Amino acid sequence: MIAYIFLSAFFIVAGLNLFATKKENKKLNYITKPLLMPMLALFYVFGVPIATVNWLIVAGLIFGTMGDIFLMLEEKWFIYGMGAFLLNQILYTIAFFLSITNIAAFPIWGLFLLAPVLLILYFNMPKFMHKLGELKIPVYVYMIVILIMHISALLTLAEFNGLPFIFIYLGSLLYVFSDSFVAIEAFEKETPQAGLIAMATYILCQLYITLGAVFISLI
Repeated sequence: MIAYIFLSAFFIVAGLNLFATKKENKKLNYITKPLLMPMLALFYVFGVPIATVNWLIVAGLIFGTMGDIFLMLEEKWFIYGMGAFLLNQILYTIAFFLSITNIAAFPIWGLFLLAPVLLILYFNMPKFMHKLGELKIPVYVYMIVILIMHISALLTLAEFNGLPFIFIYLGSLLYVFSDSFVAIEAFEKETPQAGLIAMATYILCQLYITLGAVFISLI
């Protein structure tokens, strides 16, 4: 029961945060954004048997909170936000890889599921890559890590099917989509509502990955 209280609170806070993002209400954004990932972490921890909790996912959500906070601050903190989200993705990657017991069971048709992320990169990268300046190397490293995270999520198809895989796969895909719009908002600054799109897809990606972890714990 308590898990659903935290999940309900998450949806309420998420709605308020999207409203704040759309209206550019910094005060409401500062109040709501740091609460999102802790609400998901508490939903997960209280929603499954404690012995089945994947603490790598919980730690990832904690670093997600840190990334959210850094990105709310001045532009000079942007690189620290990238670092926090980088650790978030590394922890997810390790969690996904460790969940696979027989990689040989991965179906070859699963490779076609890489197509959406390739299309996202193809259409969105040209919008900001030429404006990275000194951040070019950190952004390249970040992109490689998030792609590895997405691939590790895709490879869980060797272990899971149905909702556990669907949530993890869609979550990782939306993570790539969201971060591409974060970059567009930060460097290109000419795409309407890029911030709102980035935040909405970020909320969904973290929710889906958490739900995937919940379903795995309940198997």
